[in-house]
Amino acid sequence: MHRRIVAAVIGCVAISVLACGGDETPAALPTAESSAGGPISIADGQSLVIGVSVPLDSSQRAGQDLANAVELAITDFGRPIRGRTVTARAIDDGCNDAELASDAAKQFTADEQVAGVIGPMCTTGAEAANDVYEAAGMVHIAASATRDDLSAVGEQYFFRTAWNDSAQAGVQANYARVALGAETAVVIDDNDPYGKNLAEAFVPAFEAAGGRVLAHEHIARGVTDLAVFARQVVAAEADVIVYEGLDPEGGLIARALQTAGSEAVFIGPDSLLNARDFIGSDDGALQGVVITGGLAPDEAFAARFAERFGHAPSTSFVLQAYDAARILLTAIETVAEEDGAGPVTINRAALAAAMRGQSFAGLTGTSRFDERGDRSGSTPRELGLAIYRVSGEAFEIIE
Repeated sequence: MHRRIVAAVIGCVAISVLACGGDETPAALPTAESSAGGPISIADGQSLVIGVSVPLDSSQRAGQDLANAVELAITDFGRPIRGRTVTARAIDDGCNDAELASDAAKQFTADEQVAGVIGPMCTTGAEAANDVYEAAGMVHIAASATRDDLSAVGEQYFFRTAWNDSAQAGVQANYARVALGAETAVVIDDNDPYGKNLAEAFVPAFEAAGGRVLAHEHIARGVTDLAVFARQVVAAEADVIVYEGLDPEGGLIARALQTAGSEAVFIGPDSLLNARDFIGSDDGALQGVVITGGLAPDEAFAARFAERFGHAPSTSFVLQAYDAARILLTAIETVAEEDGAGPVTINRAALAAAMRGQSFAGLTGTSRFDERGDRSGSTPRELGLAIYRVSGEAFEIIE
């Protein structure tokens, strides 16, 4: 079924600091005996706390909205766990501020009431904080950081409800080869880490599927005159032209290619999934452009969110944060134990195992985690993604 949406601000606030990395063999999964810290212990009268590591500066509305989504998820969960009320606690992690993110992690891991953390929101913060969470044996779930190497170091307590960059590139490559029948591609990135690493993931995925990459080109951020470059790209006569990077360059190159007479299908990433900034007023130039990205909040969720918090969600990653909180609460409820009048205890390794062992049908699709904590699956929806096509002044879901 096709569905038309007009996307709000989706992903760019968080994604602008994300990038891919290397690939290493994961460490052994945790056991009760190897858990990094003792059990989480919540005394009678205390609340069970879900930590939220996000930027809370007034200029970073996306961070506050992720925290709001966690609060909404707790409300919808609707019940105490072993007699303990569930609450959320947000700490400012500065997004790309490594010191703040690490400090937030130290505060959460020092608090015996915190059973797990949603975040950090951005890759730079996650890089700095993940070692702190790992040393403490605290489950932490990335709801918006997509760079591959966050999960490549083999951490035992790291999970991700957002897709990783390789997953998005793989969805693009599969769509190009299977749905479009594309045999050749030109790949363009904007030299930003986010775009470069998506492009570097797309090339081998497309080639592994039997396609041929004619060229991998780069444009500089801030460039505005792309006419000559576009004519050179069009001259390659590729079946698809894949741009990996941010706006405004994404919209500029798509329009320049159309002006240069391109007949190739243009494919772009989730950073372009913003109707106001990418499509603008409909001039017909971008009709048929294909964009991959996460699902946008539907009208019902957006209305409930606005009623509770006074404004519509500013990022689609509220859905990943909401699902992360619900998944974590479900796993906690599975492993939490109560011994009479004593504290409620949660074995850290058992909680990580419960996270990996469950399949959760949420707002972003069905979430399952592989041995690295990444979302696993073979379809866009299983990976938390969707495929859109520009139609008029909106994005239409086509897969």
